[in-house]
Amino acid sequence: MLNRFNCRTIVPKALTLLAAAFSLLLSFALHAQNVAIAHCQGSCPSYSSSLAATRANVVIHNLYAAGLNGDTGMADWVAYRLTKEAIGVASLLPRFWQPDELVRMSGIEELAEAEALGFSLAEISGAGSPYGGFNEPLGNAEERARLAPMTSFAKTPYWRELNNLSNMVTMPTPLRRGPWLQLEQTLNRIVTDENSLGVLSGPLFLIGEPLSTSINSANLNPAAYFKIVVADSGIAAFVFTEGLSQTDRFCDHQADLQQIELMSSLDLFPDRSPRPSAKLLSELGCF
Repeated sequence: MLNRFNCRTIVPKALTLLAAAFSLLLSFALHAQNVAIAHCQGSCPSYSSSLAATRANVVIHNLYAAGLNGDTGMADWVAYRLTKEAIGVASLLPRFWQPDELVRMSGIEELAEAEALGFSLAEISGAGSPYGGFNEPLGNAEERARLAPMTSFAKTPYWRELNNLSNMVTMPTPLRRGPWLQLEQTLNRIVTDENSLGVLSGPLFLIGEPLSTSINSANLNPAAYFKIVVADSGIAAFVFTEGLSQTDRFCDHQADLQQIELMSSLDLFPDRSPRPSAKLLSELGCF
């Protein structure tokens, strides 16, 4: 099925053979037509609030798609697809955060300003610019994490996209190096040449209002993070609270899809109703 976007959709100009197709899709999106996004396996998440949907924006890169919050400029969700041939060693790849050029090229001034605000509030600075050359410090209590991980795409020529702010979320170091990393490594290990895996990930906030309608810009640190793995057999969903330790196991934090949708105010799979997969959980080592 195809996806109906109420939010604005931004696609890169450098997609060579896909550029014409994306231009056509963008034209359809601007006229409230249906758009299929491969990263989302068809339909990307939609907002339960009409106001949030109107203010939100979708950016589509070679490696991931992201739904950007209209108030903060940061990602409400990121979707990507894992393939075995893209996985590689990322230890030597530069990890300098950078603004998302699609946001700049889009001409959406309020989103660019929100992105700059979110970047500053995430305590990233340097070179006299809120965007400039700051390499993430290893000792910070509030590390920045990539919702689409570098290791999963290290063998592609597009890995630099993963340094975009639209792929960034603040995350405590113990969680980032613990169960979050464990799950990423496990997914990289179980993906095969024959079977790719879809992943949908994002932050969760403890707020009194629906996500993306009004988030206090002084408190952008998530209370938890979700990651949903999508296979042919079904899904496996996880929620990690910000206080987890590095020794926690990701399998101990399975979650219900409906609970995640309620907490995020998102319809994560608007064109279908995926079911939990015992087979996938077994492959992940959770049985």
